[in-house]
Amino acid sequence: MKKCSTLFASIALLSSTAWADGHLADGSEEEAPETAAVAEEVDLAAAEVIFRKSCRACHGNKAQGVASYPKLSDKEPEYIAEKLRIYRSGERIGPNSILMIQHAKKLSDEDITNLSIYITTAFE
Repeated sequence: MKKCSTLFASIALLSSTAWADGHLADGSEEEAPETAAVAEEVDLAAAEVIFRKSCRACHGNKAQGVASYPKLSDKEPEYIAEKLRIYRSGERIGPNSILMIQHAKKLSDEDITNLSIYITTAFE
């Protein structure tokens, strides 16, 4: 596994988008949670289920990449989360966009955070 400080920093960065400018999606205000509190909310078991069901057939058992599907295990969580959000919005950004959009549009923000952390830490 990657060093804890890197993991906590990644979790904090991934979760900060939900609290941008102190406003939640419903317009209410709330302070951003502490990194330790966010770390407790990451559900790696749920992410593993999503990975096994939706990701590993194309990206490989250890996110090592297969054929035209890129390696993910060497990416940062922020990178994976950004790409998943783009795909979820329906934007095409590569040759496998149609496949990725179909999988990503089912993901919640929490799923994206969990999956991004799981993929970047589970296969070292």
